[in-house]
Amino acid sequence: MKNVLIFLGLACFACRCAAAYPDRPIRLVVPAAPGGAIDVVGRIMGVKLSEILGQNVVIDNRAGANNIIGTEIAARAVPDGYTLLITAGAHTINPAVYKKLPYDALRDFAPIGLIANSGGLVIVVHPSFGAKNLQQLIDMARARPGTIVYGSAGYGNSTHLAAELFQMMAKVKFIHVPYKGAGPAATDLLGGQIPLMFGPSPVVVPMVQAGRLRPLAFTGVKRSSQLPDVPTVDEAGVKGYESTGWYGIYGPRGTPREVVMRINAAIKKIVQMSDTRERFAALNLEPIGNSPEEFARFLKDDLEKYAAIAKAAGIKPE
Repeated sequence: MKNVLIFLGLACFACRCAAAYPDRPIRLVVPAAPGGAIDVVGRIMGVKLSEILGQNVVIDNRAGANNIIGTEIAARAVPDGYTLLITAGAHTINPAVYKKLPYDALRDFAPIGLIANSGGLVIVVHPSFGAKNLQQLIDMARARPGTIVYGSAGYGNSTHLAAELFQMMAKVKFIHVPYKGAGPAATDLLGGQIPLMFGPSPVVVPMVQAGRLRPLAFTGVKRSSQLPDVPTVDEAGVKGYESTGWYGIYGPRGTPREVVMRINAAIKKIVQMSDTRERFAALNLEPIGNSPEEFARFLKDDLEKYAAIAKAAGIKPE
C-alpha cells in the first residue's frame, strides 16, 4: 500500500510539473559551431519556441566530434524538458562510422518532432577553382587522383557521406578535411584555403546567391527552388546519385510525455507559420512537423540507410 501511495504521489508531482511547464528558460543544445546549418535552423526554432512557450529558449552551441559532444551532453541531461537537442543527419550516421558512441542514438533520446527536410546539399567551389561544372570537376579528379581537397562539417557528417558516395559513384578520389562544423568549413572555402565542399543549403545558398561561391550541382532528387539553374548531380551525369538531409528535436530519454507533446505541438505550429515557411524556403528546407512516433520510425529507418551507405562506400568505423 505504501509503495502505491508513493507511486501516486510521484505521478501527481509529474503531472503538476508538466502542467506548469515551462516555468523557467529552456536550453536548446546545438551540437555544432555557430554559423552551421544546425545552428541556423536551431536559432529560427529557438526564437519561435520562446514566443509560443512563453519562456526564453537559450541556444547552447557545443561543437565537436561531428555533433557527438553536444549530443552526449543532451543525453545525460535531466529529462525534465529544460534541455532539448536539435540535430540532423549526423545523429543517424555516427553509429555507422564510429566504433563506440557515449550514447545510443535511439535508446537514449525521446524523439519530439522532425522539423524539416533538406532538399539536398550544394556542391560548391571557390570562384578561383578551375572547374566550371560538375563534369569538369570529375575530369580534374580523374586526371589527378587524390589531389583535390574537400571540406566537410566533420567525419561521418552528411556532408562527408555525400562526398564519399559521390566519389564511389563517379569513380573519383578526393582528400577529405573534416572541420568542427559547416560554418568553419565554409569560412575556409570562402577564404580559398580549400577549393570544394558539399555544403548544407542553409549555409552555402546565401553565399552562392551573393556570388561568393560557384555552384556545380545539387545533390537532391530535383533542382533547388533557390538555385533553379543549378543541375542535380543526376542531371549532370552521375546517374542515380542522391543525398538529402533533415533537422529534428529531441529530449533526453525519460522526458515526460506531456512535455514531449507540448513541444511537438509548438513545432507543428511553428513550421506552418508563413514567416517560418518563407525562411525555410530561402534555405531550401521543406517544413515537416510530424508526430513523435513518426519521428522515431524515421530515425530507425535513417540509421539503417546510412549503415548500408557506409558499408557500400567502404567507410570503416573509427
